[in-house]
Amino acid sequence: MDRLRGNAYLMRALLVALLACAAADSHAQMPVHKVVAPLVAPPAPPPAPVAPTAAALKPFTSRYKVEAFGFTAGMADIMLTVQSDGRYQYSTALHPRGLARLVFPSNGTLTTLAEAEGSSVRPLRYREEDGTAATDDDVALDFDWNQGIVHGTAHDESVRLSMPAKTQDPMSIQLAVLLDFANKREPLRYSMVDKTKIKEYEYKAEGGARLETALGPLDTVIYSSNRPGQPTRLTRVWYAPALDYTPVRSEDINDGKLRVRMTILSLKR
Repeated sequence: MDRLRGNAYLMRALLVALLACAAADSHAQMPVHKVVAPLVAPPAPPPAPVAPTAAALKPFTSRYKVEAFGFTAGMADIMLTVQSDGRYQYSTALHPRGLARLVFPSNGTLTTLAEAEGSSVRPLRYREEDGTAATDDDVALDFDWNQGIVHGTAHDESVRLSMPAKTQDPMSIQLAVLLDFANKREPLRYSMVDKTKIKEYEYKAEGGARLETALGPLDTVIYSSNRPGQPTRLTRVWYAPALDYTPVRSEDINDGKLRVRMTILSLKR
């Protein structure tokens, strides 16, 4: 979660793993005492190694308690569905309560439509809506990978940006992290479209911890992320390997102070 308004950044990651192939030499029988030995078929070369099939993400629905500045602000529901064409639809719905409704968008949603590209993911369409008829707080971005351009609107401002390969949006970046974990890769660095700019985020492993959660005790691995040059503003996430690296806790920290925390309440697969 990178913004108090509800962009819950719960995941991170990117690396790439490849296998090399090798071929065996074939040998022919040499002549002996000027007598030509019968030709013998060379042994068949061993089959070239086949690259493992990239892991795919599994559908799930999870619910988190959201705390802001020490007060319960509401809940967030996160859902991943896999369409018949293999594309991923990933969404977050926010349910603020009490005074938090003045800060968090009521019925706000964040949704990305993304596709697998080998063992990575790339976004196709991103929508951020605050649940009202007004559009000044909404974001609508479309990714044209043939042209290498992301275009649309953000807070009623036109967006048209050239984007590096593997650029993510605020939701697909979470899928990218999950997919990296599924393919046994470690989070490193991402480019991400944030409104009208493309920003870089770096990830760092911080060890592990055993947490007591609503799902029971869980062993977790901890990763933090921040923009280069901004060490005082970071997001820290606890991932549970036993749950396919589902995040079970996420904290947004600024100048050493906890701003927002999300804690898992339920998980359905």
